Amino acid sequence: MVKIALVCLEVGQRFDALGSQHGLMSISTVLKSNGFRDVRLFHFVRKVDFHQWRQKLLEYEPAVIGFYLPSCQVDLVKKLIAEIPYRGAFTVCGGPHPTCFPESLEEIPGLDAVCVGEGEYAMLNLVRTLEKGRDPTQIEGLWVRRAASPSHGKIVRNPPRPFIENLDELPYADRSLFDTQHSIDAYGLSQIRVLASRGCPYRCTYCYNYKLGEAQPGRYVRFRSTDHLMGELKMLKSSFRFSEVFFDDDVFMMDKKRLAEFAERYPQEIGLPFVCSVRVEVCDRPTVGLLKKAGARRIDIGVESGNEGLRRKVLRRPMSDRRILETALAAREVGLQVKTLNMVGLPGETLETHMDTVRLNRQIRPTIVGLSVFTPFPGTDLYDICVKEGYLPAQKKIPYNVSYHKCILQMPKFTARQIHRCYNLFGIRVFWKQSKIKALGYTILYSDIGKFLLNRFSRWKSLARSILKGF
Repeated sequence: MVKIALVCLEVGQRFDALGSQHGLMSISTVLKSNGFRDVRLFHFVRKVDFHQWRQKLLEYEPAVIGFYLPSCQVDLVKKLIAEIPYRGAFTVCGGPHPTCFPESLEEIPGLDAVCVGEGEYAMLNLVRTLEKGRDPTQIEGLWVRRAASPSHGKIVRNPPRPFIENLDELPYADRSLFDTQHSIDAYGLSQIRVLASRGCPYRCTYCYNYKLGEAQPGRYVRFRSTDHLMGELKMLKSSFRFSEVFFDDDVFMMDKKRLAEFAERYPQEIGLPFVCSVRVEVCDRPTVGLLKKAGARRIDIGVESGNEGLRRKVLRRPMSDRRILETALAAREVGLQVKTLNMVGLPGETLETHMDTVRLNRQIRPTIVGLSVFTPFPGTDLYDICVKEGYLPAQKKIPYNVSYHKCILQMPKFTARQIHRCYNLFGIRVFWKQSKIKALGYTILYSDIGKFLLNRFSRWKSLARSILKGF
């Protein structure tokens, strides 16, 4: 039986590791349901003990090692592959970075293949092929390095597989891959994370999604049936202790007919509050009414920049300030909490245009705010703009320990020091007139000591939630 190691890297997360990764859990359940049950997770959270990595690999000796790879972990994956203590393991990377930038296969010595697009069936076919001792270079969805030396060899660029058309054909995600109950408890918010759909129809320049949508033939935006979704939620409710569902969909329930059905069934069959993300272009008053009826506690709105020109021209997000304000008002009127998602340090941004983000948030009067420092990812349009404008350092790479609160760009009109100060002061600037307690709470939250406490002790998240209502 083929032994398979799946590797999840959550080093440098802003508010600690989630202990959950939908793609790996889905790959694991597809492998196991097809007879490959010897699947083990290697999960790195705050740092990597390379001695322990080598020892565990020698004890287990997996034939296949699959890494989930976001761009910010590339350097770490290089080091992990270099430290594999025996020859013969087939190494493959999947996830957003290799899908959008498959040329990364050429830049990671010792890596045998990258998966372009969804990995369930590409991984299954790879394991089946290796089990039979056959040549793995002709598998749809994989770019494979034809063996010549550990770091060189001709790369076979196979065509991508079509998107999985019917999500209901996939078994429920393998929650046993992670210690799910520990993850729920350790993160400190008593939430379980679930996907009701895959894909996003929008083309924001900073996001992987539009590149992911072009990576495979077929329909990118797909929905699970309400029956399939409810079945998984019931299973989760009977298996784990949690008080809230966090829907990880890029845009939750864009299909109004599905939302109406969900709003009828979820309160009766599940009955727990939930949090979801929406786009203001498709979130009108009837929509927020249905979300409230279904049991939503909070909606998350991507503002990103409060400067309408920068939002349209640089981020490719054409929503108006008026539309954002209307959605937030409608949500509050039906009793929903509102979280805004914002960035600072965008290409071409200045201190003044960042203050537009502060001013728009003051008008929105959100329950809570989220702020991250912009990081460019290879394969996205905004990464290319950063390279073209000379905003990236000379080496033009993303360090593996990016944690979305440190600026790596060099912009003459908005310095890294100014950006870090704006990051630290965002909460107090937005909330000072609305709530002194929230303003001071965010001052602590965005400080180094606040991040340390949140990353080490789950009770600090519970405390933050009690102070920053809606967290």
